Amino acid sequence: MNHESLNIIRNNLRENFKNTTLEQSIDKRYSIQTAHATICRFSDKLNQKSEFLKSVEDFRNYDFGSFKVKNLELVYNDWYQKEKHVRRLFDFSI
Repeated sequence: MNHESLNIIRNNLRENFKNTTLEQSIDKRYSIQTAHATICRFSDKLNQKSEFLKSVEDFRNYDFGSFKVKNLELVYNDWYQKEKHVRRLFDFSI
């Protein structure tokens, strides 16, 4: 995947959504030009915040390696990704 692949995918989605009756919120507030990845979620209140932040700082410059993206999922969800609301709509192999 080259550095323009994400923009190509995003623009294809924009164009295809225009031809549907689906709600189109991809650029509702501003034109999206970034990608998002959730690394972790906490299911409960963080009890040792300072220790956690110290660990994050300790690994600030650590090279965790890399990986190749092989597929993307288009999902329907609510803002909080609650399992009961998430529906996989389509898988894209790239």
